[in-house]
Amino acid sequence: MHPVLQPFLDRRHLLAAGSRLSLASLASLAIWPRQARSQSGLAEGYAEGDGVKLYFVRAGEGELMLFLHGAQDSWTLYKSQLAEFSRDHMVAAPNLRGFSPSDQPTAVEAYAMPRLLGDVHALLRHFRKERCVLVGNDWGGYVAWVFASAYPGRVERLVILNAPHPAIFLREIRNSAAQIQASQYEREHNDAVAPYPSWYNYYRADPIKVPSSLSDAAHMDMPDLAARFFAGVAEPPATTSLRVDVPTLVLWGMKDPVCLSGQLDGLHDYAPNAVVIRIDDAGHRPMQSHPALVNRAIRDFLQHAPR
Repeated sequence: MHPVLQPFLDRRHLLAAGSRLSLASLASLAIWPRQARSQSGLAEGYAEGDGVKLYFVRAGEGELMLFLHGAQDSWTLYKSQLAEFSRDHMVAAPNLRGFSPSDQPTAVEAYAMPRLLGDVHALLRHFRKERCVLVGNDWGGYVAWVFASAYPGRVERLVILNAPHPAIFLREIRNSAAQIQASQYEREHNDAVAPYPSWYNYYRADPIKVPSSLSDAAHMDMPDLAARFFAGVAEPPATTSLRVDVPTLVLWGMKDPVCLSGQLDGLHDYAPNAVVIRIDDAGHRPMQSHPALVNRAIRDFLQHAPR
């Protein structure tokens, strides 16, 4: 028999401690009733980013929800979420730089964190919004962690789906043999000989480099993430601590082969207000494999998390 969860505020401690849910178990819970039919249709457009043009789709009106995808993906990663949340929000999902039809600069430095943060600021300006609900997976989530930490006044709430916090990722690839092994593909992207896909430059510009082994890690420097992430940003950050104080929901597929569950250990040191939901039978893209679960969890978080 599956337990029936109490309202959100009563179960906050349970979720923050790391509840474990599967699609089957969530379907049996009498929570998150369905609402009216979602809006249909997505408008296309382009926004001026930080030196690049960014293609996006958008729908709905109201508070902005901005969805950031990751490597080898596009805005289509969030089709289900765009349909659901366009009912009562303005939803927008760009193709990040490096992913057609957005611009694909070839210079490595064009993919450094200051430029990626600039793109988020530019999207907020384009949609004439001071704040947003920021949602990110993979590289989009990596950027979202940093943006929410540095510009809390621009983020109403943060939703992360299988995207490591940079400080924890650095810790893991210096101390976890399993995560080092799972991240070896990054070494391949860094070592690739041109021509290579422009989005490889996300890894090339990142100050965190994956070692070949624990022995190799012991001889690698620990980069100053704040110094690299905020060097030359157009808008000064409120803090460079990488601590995220805005209300945060972390949805994590526990079968992710590249972002291992160790990325959740100690997360509350950097995101003390985070609610963490572990999805036992999901992988790296829970928004696609478990759309109903993800949509209901986000909906509940938006309705009940403190502002």
